[in-house]
Amino acid sequence: MIQQAFALIRQDIRDEEDELLPQLRTAFDDRTLRRVGAAWEAVRATAPTRPHPGVPRRPPGNALRGVPLSAFDRLRDLAPGSGPAARRASLAAAGAVAAGGAVVLAVRAARRHG
Repeated sequence: MIQQAFALIRQDIRDEEDELLPQLRTAFDDRTLRRVGAAWEAVRATAPTRPHPGVPRRPPGNALRGVPLSAFDRLRDLAPGSGPAARRASLAAAGAVAAGGAVVLAVRAARRHG
């Protein structure tokens, strides 16, 4: 079963390298490809590092719920160890980040409507 999974992954990589990437290279100039790459890196840098099945897949729900979870995940990834103390510390830090994000969103909404 694992061998089959790795065979499928290798085939997917070959398809991307041999077919999809050359098509992108033909369709777009270097500047556009660099912009797409930079946008991809920005999304990747702000995406959660762990699965969160309850997060919507489409905007705006994915951003509203995914960005705070991303901060939580990254803090959790930095926490030494995985014991209860590390979990409590990362939960407290994530709560502070989420609260700060909620304040920013509330201020922006107030400015738009006020």
